[in-house]
Amino acid sequence: MTTPDPKSTVAPAAAANDPFAPSTAAVRVFAGIGLLLLAVAYGALLIIVLNQAYSGDGASGPLVGAAQWSMGLSAVVGLLALCLPNAVVSHAVRRWAVWLQYALGFAGPALAAIDFA
Repeated sequence: MTTPDPKSTVAPAAAANDPFAPSTAAVRVFAGIGLLLLAVAYGALLIIVLNQAYSGDGASGPLVGAAQWSMGLSAVVGLLALCLPNAVVSHAVRRWAVWLQYALGFAGPALAAIDFA
C-alpha cells in the first residue's frame, strides 16, 4: 500500500470524480445568488442602523463601520468568485471565496446589531 505525498499539488483521482462536488458553473451561480442576498442584507443593515439611531441615545452601535466594511468586502469577494476565469482561480479557491462571501454578508447585519449602549 502506498501513501500519498502530502506536498503534492495534484488532486486525488477520487476528488476529481466526485459526483457530489459542485461544478464551477454551480459555484458561480451561488456567487450570483450571494450578491442578490447581499442587497437584502444591506437593507437589513440600514434598518438596524436607523432603528438604533432613532431610538435610545440617538447613536447607532459601535461596530457600524466594521459592518459596512464586511458588506463591502463581501461584494468584492463575490464579484471575484463570479467573474474571474478558471485559468486565474482554481475551483477550490472559488468555493472558499463563495463561503467567505456569505459569511461576510451575514456578519454585516450581525455586527451592526451589536449595541453596547
